[in-house]
Amino acid sequence: MKTATWFLVTKEFWPAFRVFWRSLLQHNPRELFGDVIIQTDDIPDNPPEIDGTVTYRPLTIERYRGWPAFEPRVLACYGKLEALELTAYDQVLVLDCDMVCTGSIHDVFMRPSSFVGVGVECADNPRHRHNGGLWLARRPVIGNPKVWEHFVRWAHEGKFFDNCDQSAMVVYLEHLGHAASRCLLPSRFNLQIGFAEYSDLRPIYNAERHDCRILHFTGPAKPWNTKPPAMGWRERFRPLWNFAAEGKKLSAEDVPEIQ
Repeated sequence: MKTATWFLVTKEFWPAFRVFWRSLLQHNPRELFGDVIIQTDDIPDNPPEIDGTVTYRPLTIERYRGWPAFEPRVLACYGKLEALELTAYDQVLVLDCDMVCTGSIHDVFMRPSSFVGVGVECADNPRHRHNGGLWLARRPVIGNPKVWEHFVRWAHEGKFFDNCDQSAMVVYLEHLGHAASRCLLPSRFNLQIGFAEYSDLRPIYNAERHDCRILHFTGPAKPWNTKPPAMGWRERFRPLWNFAAEGKKLSAEDVPEIQ
C-alpha cells in the first residue's frame, strides 16, 4: 500500500517540525511514513534532512480568504484538506507539527477504515469532539472528485461547530467517513494539552496520558516561540518540549498528571 505523510508547516512552525519528526523516528520505523509531503509557505535555507522521498508543496492561503475561521492564524489549516487530492497514494496520514511523539503510532495504520481520526465523547457535547491534528484517509475518501465542491459549500453554510476551521474540516471528513467507513482512535494518539484546562476533559487527559503516543501543544502559545511565563498554565509542559528539542526520547511516563 503506497503511503504518504502530510505535514502543514508554516514559517514559524519549522522548529516544531524538526523536533516532532525526530521524535516520530525515535518510536517508529521510517518506512511507516512512506513519502513525506510538506505543505509550507516558506522553505528554510537549511531544510531538515529527511531520508526517502520528500516533496514540498506551496501553501496558498489566498485560496481560503473569506472562509470561516475563529481567528486569522488558523486559516492555513484549511490547506490540510488538500491532502485528499493525492490520488497517487492509497493512504495519507496528516499530522500537525506542534507535537512530540511519545510512543508507537503503528496502530493508526492498522485500522482498515477509509477515515481514521481521533475523537472523544464529552458530557457537554453530544457529538464527538475532534482535533484535526492527526487523521488518516484512504480510498474512496482520497480522490473523491466532489471533495472541494461539497466542502466549500459545507464550510460556507456553517456546517461546523465552534466557528473553527479545523472543526469544519473534520466534520466534513467525518461525513465522508460515514459514507465509507470511519474509525475514531482514543485521545492518546493526539493528546491535547488543552484538555488539562477543562474539568470535563481533565479526567480523560489523566487517563490517556499513561499510554500517550502523541502529545499535542494546542493553543496559541507554543513553547518554541513563547518566552516564560507567557504560556500561563501551559508552562508545566515546557520541560517536555525542551527535552525533546535536546534530542531526548520521551515516553508516556514523561507526560505529567494534571490535578
